[in-house]
Amino acid sequence: MIQRLQSVFLLLAAILGIVIFLFPIATYLSDIAFFKFFICSVRDYSRQPFGDEATQARQFPMVYTSILAVLQLIIAVLALVTIFKFRNRSLQIRLNYLNIFLSVLLVGGIFYYSTILEKQYEITPQYGVGGLFPLVTIILLFLANHFIQKDEKLIRSADRLR
Repeated sequence: MIQRLQSVFLLLAAILGIVIFLFPIATYLSDIAFFKFFICSVRDYSRQPFGDEATQARQFPMVYTSILAVLQLIIAVLALVTIFKFRNRSLQIRLNYLNIFLSVLLVGGIFYYSTILEKQYEITPQYGVGGLFPLVTIILLFLANHFIQKDEKLIRSADRLR
């Protein structure tokens, strides 16, 4: 049934999957550079004159962020799809484990790309709220799996009584 507690957790995971696009994951600030790392891009807010060598050298590879953005969209959509697979609880559990695996890959990719930026520009990042969203999503997916398994045990015990 859709109104179960695991559906609330999955819906919250999907909402966080969309909201993460609005908040920066990390902010890099130094004397000469200021940029923010979002899940879909790295935005440069430095006030360098156009054509300056420092600005031209600060070209961010968008391949990494586009991979992270696509992975985050897959996680959000998979959480929504999992809500409507309530009739097949074993499939719901497997989809959640897949989603947890993808979320762990996303967290690893975020910190890998953040480390690349940190080493390239020798700036220490200040992680923001956006960096916590994938971790909270993993916790919500684990909670949803717990309650799905609890429902599955309840239904199996009721089948034994018949």
